[in-house]
Amino acid sequence: MLRFGELLISNKNDHPNLEIKEIYPTSVFRNVCLYGKLSKWASYIDKYLLFPKRLKTEFLLRNDPVHLVHIIDHSNAIYLPKLSRISRVKKIVTCHDLIAIRAAKGDFTQAPKTSKSGKLLQNWISNSLHHADYYACDSRQTMEDLKKLIPLSEEKSSVFHLGTEAGLSSNSDKKDLSEFIPFDTNTTNYLLHVGSAAWYKNRKAVIRCFMNAHKILTRSNLKLVLVGPKPQKEELDDELSNWIKSNPNAIQSLHNLSENSLAELYNFAKGLVYPSFIEGFGWPPLEAAVRGCPVITTRTGAIADLLGNYAKYVEAKKQSTIDQSVQELLRSTESKRNIMSLPTHEDCRRRYYNLYQKMVDK
Repeated sequence: MLRFGELLISNKNDHPNLEIKEIYPTSVFRNVCLYGKLSKWASYIDKYLLFPKRLKTEFLLRNDPVHLVHIIDHSNAIYLPKLSRISRVKKIVTCHDLIAIRAAKGDFTQAPKTSKSGKLLQNWISNSLHHADYYACDSRQTMEDLKKLIPLSEEKSSVFHLGTEAGLSSNSDKKDLSEFIPFDTNTTNYLLHVGSAAWYKNRKAVIRCFMNAHKILTRSNLKLVLVGPKPQKEELDDELSNWIKSNPNAIQSLHNLSENSLAELYNFAKGLVYPSFIEGFGWPPLEAAVRGCPVITTRTGAIADLLGNYAKYVEAKKQSTIDQSVQELLRSTESKRNIMSLPTHEDCRRRYYNLYQKMVDK
């Protein structure tokens, strides 16, 4: 969400008709309670008790009226009822995915059970979404999920794909792209996964397909690079745990990479393996494709809409399809790497700015 917010405001000065101000919760209690469950609840106080008061003050003290509010992540929809009470301002909310809401309703058999407090939070978010005047959805799938949740949203929603670019970030040192990568990307044979250990990312299938490929292609010196946390207990069974203990150097977990270091990994990976059960948008396969990295993934989020025949599609619940696709990729001798052309950050920004102007002019 930080990247999305930066994307929207990065060129705001190029649009003199729009005065855009970004506002978000700041850490107060969170700065005092730094660890454990207290940290989580302190963040909730900052977000759900303190920030609404600041939001109200922001509206009341302004000399110029606010014409539009864009909540850039639907999980913050809980501010919509408050905005409706203090102002007649028009409100847009971007829905990146409704996975947590659906999981709380029991839509996914693979998902861990949502806690009672989690269900209360997701129900709060779900009920608050009704207060939006317009919905921007990352993908057709998210828009369909929203329509089931809020039938009237069909008349006031559109798909807004996020921008994806291959250019290097100016915020990082371009001379030292491998600062956080402890191996030579150009000479290492590796598969890549980018993402969290959330259940819907299906990393267990990634780890298993890697283990199976490693056993069959014994001379490949193959590695699996996880950009995210190391394999978690819930992602492993006894077979996977024992194999990882016997091959301690086969899986490499990397954290807090710069944009340029991540681009370096995409550039030289044998392929990105991304067999998610569900996604709202699905940024990593698109980031891989604009850098010519082969992609093995599922038809979820906006992935298939944008990548078309570029990617190799598998079934998340069928390990055999993932194994077969990965082994075929690793056996391939094709050296040419095609590069996809996808909507850019500026394309995304322009569409949102046009929506802002349209909503203000209504």
